[in-house]
Amino acid sequence: MIKRLTKIFAFTAILKNLVETKKSKTEGITQLHPIKISGRTLYIREKEYFVRESYIDGTTPIVFLHSWGSDSLGSWFKVLPKYQKRNSFIAIDLKNHGKSDASWNRWDIDENADIVISILKELNISKCYLVGWSMGSAVSLSITRKNPNLIKKLVLITPFSWQGFSADSNLFKLFVGGVRIRERLFPNKNPKSKFSFLRKSNAVKDEYSDWAWNNLHKSKDNFIYADGGRFVVPFDARSWLGEIQTETLLITGGKDSLVPEDVSIEVAEGLNNVESKIFIDATHGIPWTHDQELVEELDRFLEL
Repeated sequence: MIKRLTKIFAFTAILKNLVETKKSKTEGITQLHPIKISGRTLYIREKEYFVRESYIDGTTPIVFLHSWGSDSLGSWFKVLPKYQKRNSFIAIDLKNHGKSDASWNRWDIDENADIVISILKELNISKCYLVGWSMGSAVSLSITRKNPNLIKKLVLITPFSWQGFSADSNLFKLFVGGVRIRERLFPNKNPKSKFSFLRKSNAVKDEYSDWAWNNLHKSKDNFIYADGGRFVVPFDARSWLGEIQTETLLITGGKDSLVPEDVSIEVAEGLNNVESKIFIDATHGIPWTHDQELVEELDRFLEL
């Protein structure tokens, strides 16, 4: 009986905390959606993949690939509006993310790269600029290696070439087990942490709080997201980075603890035609917290 009451009280406290975190920021404020971009589902390899598109005649499309555990809108909601009326773009929900196909079957960075290439073929895109953030940067590297003629210029935001341990190591197995346990015990921890970061860093205005909260909680079962780490961590591009000749801009944050600056610089050192830019006071969330500076760098590098 005592154990049952303890569980009930603990659950109530967590729920109360979650609700108050949201309510304290939104009461009395008219809520808005930050950007209205229509999307559609494409059928690739008998699976559904969601894309958001905006086209301007005579412009080369920018393809945006999001970070792990996010989606095309959640990652780029502060960046896409700045291009909606002046340059074509395509933002894709990667496998097991957003509104795209979710599967418990094994997947990896290279598979997501193949999916993106197939999506762009379906959209009749023969040339594009490619912008990837974190996990999206790993997918972008793989795409550029597989199909260099498709990519006019490449932008990598907080990239990594590997995560420091192999899929067969005990450390990796411990990581996977820890993530699984955490997601079972605290299924709202990830979205709550991201929401708290967005609010504290002023990346989300008060009138967008409801949208941000809902976007972070709705997309997929958190366990599917977390389990994706099993397939992101084994990525290792060190042996083939030198094959990439595409002109590249690498952007990293001086205060990034998730993918530290030296990890991203290691990627730069392995590439042949790269320019590096460090946002000194930025953490991992550059598209959220430094969107204006990011867009200025994209405009300069892509010559828009």
